[in-house]
Amino acid sequence: MLAGRARTVRCLASVVPTDAVGDPTRMPTRPAVSTLESMARHPDPDAGPLRVVVAGAGVGGLEAMVALRGLVGHRVALTLVAPQDDFTVHALEVFEPFGLGRAQRYPIAALAADLDAGFRRDAVARVERDDRVVHLQSGDELVYDRLVLAVGAFPYPAYEHGLCFTRAHDAEAFDAVVADLRSGRAERIAIVVAPGCTWTLPAYELALMVAALAAPREVTLVTYEPEPLSAFGAPAAQWARAALSSAGVQMLAGVRATVPNPTSVQLAPGAVLACDRVVHLPLLAGPNCPGVPCDASGFVLVDEAFRVLDGDDLFAVGDATAGPYKQGGLAAQQADVVAEQIAWHAGAEHRPRPYRPVLRGLLRTADGPRYLRAAPPGQATSAEVSDQCLWWPASKVAARWLTPWLATRDLEQRPSPTLRRLPTGGISSVTER
Repeated sequence: MLAGRARTVRCLASVVPTDAVGDPTRMPTRPAVSTLESMARHPDPDAGPLRVVVAGAGVGGLEAMVALRGLVGHRVALTLVAPQDDFTVHALEVFEPFGLGRAQRYPIAALAADLDAGFRRDAVARVERDDRVVHLQSGDELVYDRLVLAVGAFPYPAYEHGLCFTRAHDAEAFDAVVADLRSGRAERIAIVVAPGCTWTLPAYELALMVAALAAPREVTLVTYEPEPLSAFGAPAAQWARAALSSAGVQMLAGVRATVPNPTSVQLAPGAVLACDRVVHLPLLAGPNCPGVPCDASGFVLVDEAFRVLDGDDLFAVGDATAGPYKQGGLAAQQADVVAEQIAWHAGAEHRPRPYRPVLRGLLRTADGPRYLRAAPPGQATSAEVSDQCLWWPASKVAARWLTPWLATRDLEQRPSPTLRRLPTGGISSVTER
């Protein structure tokens, strides 16, 4: 246990999150804290640590875990519940079919151990709010003082026909589409964003990558959005139209399409787009967790502080919650709001801040990355697109605590370089792989 705490101290001491995930021109001025114990004061040391159960090991759940350790150290006793073995950065899965790398994956048990947290490979079956008990699918129970639901949502195909782009469930299917396009067995592809899709950026990334790296005769992007990338505001829409046109991608916005068969897209009555392959983004269904108030689609109902309605000890963040946008960066911001509330109760020095969402997106193109930023999402009063980094670290998922913590952890696990003396008398370092 002491070794686990020492590692946690090393990792978190070197993480200095900015106030809003970083504007690289406004790096934090406060120094890094050298020990967890000095991060916050507990109002009643004899009361024992606050028991916090985090259900879900996606971006939102892990962000809450790292933030709580950073804010109040071991004044909270953390338990992580998740049904899977690995945390995967799904935003990077778009690159896999094109041979541009693989999605990052981290063993959840190791992440929990580094945070000195308990880990249960299980899933939430029911919440007894009056008793503050989580019933797990295994039949076990966990008692909590605070519960954070970050259980995500369930992707499902938007249409009966065509290929639904969900790498986690069927990676080989889209790989076969790319192979067909590259070999000439298929020449025309339509990428469709259905009404109700809560995160549309992957469709634009797919369209640009297919055009550049598979080079079919025709690529068409069809979206229900009135303007491309409308969540990011007018600058993103203008840039997207120009980028797609330059790449040879036909753009059809404001179209509530259907897919009547595997080789056509119905754009309107009497208007059909013929193609050889159809790929569409998934829709999401809520977790519909028993014991927790949900809307008709199964998404958890929360207030502006992400407290589950009619409760002060139960929170929900990320894709599991009711809301128009589902994205890892927003889930992380929601988790920060929740972590600060829990930390305040556990004795943190600073009052919790309100939720002020900023939508950030990193879109890879043949001409390099483009950084998109909008606040607030969908009705931006501040929006920009740049080929220069608009936040720091410049990661695909912008998370105030989790991203730098994982980066620090990766550096610690990298093998030490081997020094060798050069004929000139100098020294060179070679990292062993």
